[in-house]
Amino acid sequence: MRDLRKVFVGATLRALCLAAFVLDALLLRKMMELHMNDFGKFYYSARAFLDGAGMYAPSPATGVGIGAAAHLQFLNMNPPHFHLIVLPFAMLPPDQAAIVWMVASLIALMLSLALIGRELGITWTPFSMLLLGLGVLSFSGTQAFFLTGQITMLLLLAMTACWMAARHGRWGAAAVWMGLCTSVKPFNAIFLPYLLLTRRYRAAFVAIATAGAAFAVGFLVFGQENLASWYRALAQSGDWTWAEMTASLLGFFRRAFDHQPIAPPLVVHPGWVNVWIPIAGLIGAATLLVAVSDRTAHAVDRAFALLLVAAILISPLGWIYYAPVIAGPVAALFIDEWRLTPQRWWSTLIAGVAVAGFFWPHPLLGLFQPNRWATVLFASAYFWAVLAAWTWLMLESRYFFWKTTAGPSRSS
Repeated sequence: MRDLRKVFVGATLRALCLAAFVLDALLLRKMMELHMNDFGKFYYSARAFLDGAGMYAPSPATGVGIGAAAHLQFLNMNPPHFHLIVLPFAMLPPDQAAIVWMVASLIALMLSLALIGRELGITWTPFSMLLLGLGVLSFSGTQAFFLTGQITMLLLLAMTACWMAARHGRWGAAAVWMGLCTSVKPFNAIFLPYLLLTRRYRAAFVAIATAGAAFAVGFLVFGQENLASWYRALAQSGDWTWAEMTASLLGFFRRAFDHQPIAPPLVVHPGWVNVWIPIAGLIGAATLLVAVSDRTAHAVDRAFALLLVAAILISPLGWIYYAPVIAGPVAALFIDEWRLTPQRWWSTLIAGVAVAGFFWPHPLLGLFQPNRWATVLFASAYFWAVLAAWTWLMLESRYFFWKTTAGPSRSS
């Protein structure tokens, strides 16, 4: 009977892996139909620079709005220096460039997972490899990566290197990675107040200097006009926040209370959208308070997990394709603490919401539309996932803090 159950479970997992692979392949096909989507924005900007033209002008990849948003131009918002890694791809024809970019990204993903596994001393078995494959293929961040061609996996590799260095007390090396990541994706700047509040002043200086150096290189290579064009492109970012792949507070409030082109709002009251600002401030302050006050053995793992999840939540454009960057610290916490701890009902409930949202299939974001309640629930599935993950991390952090400070008599 046990062997039969094992065969059934294995066959089920393989079938789910195949279904997730097919979905990712269809999303990749859609990306190519959208002129390479986000990667196309990078590609055509780098191609324009090589041709002596402006990097941030509209391109075939910027006019890929959907439905009622088809008329919008979603300009490239990545800073000039980021395109240094894109220039080699821009020398290839578009289709070849996209293929090479995706292959390089998948290599970065596999390298990241290998580094995490080695760091945590994971022993891989056929069953655990099958579970890992299913998790990676069906994760919402992976789905978004295949649809957009974003820098998801390269960012994952950089943040994994940062987290590993911090775990071993090499905060100077970690700060270099933090600075590079922040220079490309500013939401990573949430680490700066954390470094300052934990009195890692040298690391904070190194992170700021690294980010500044990256922008300086971009200025020298790409010129002042392209830098100014990038600033102008950033002004358009407010038009993007309603997108279903935005897991941020602002994205949720835009979908729920403002007119937008994807779904009917819960109620039309644009003035309520600005409520996200004080809520984001409270979330940021609470996150820093917990991360800074943590004195447990896994303080660094918890700090990285909390800060990264909070950054996605409070950033105006907290896209779900940034979510894979939490893989290392979350895996460390699960293996060393949560897996060995009796689960409380509230923890299981909140974790269940997070898991359901993080593995919600992208095509089902528009389920039951047009419907205002579907907008709040299904179109905002990724927001609920990130919010639940943050809540779970916060509550678990306080649990382990209390367990540690309560003394031996209460920690058994």
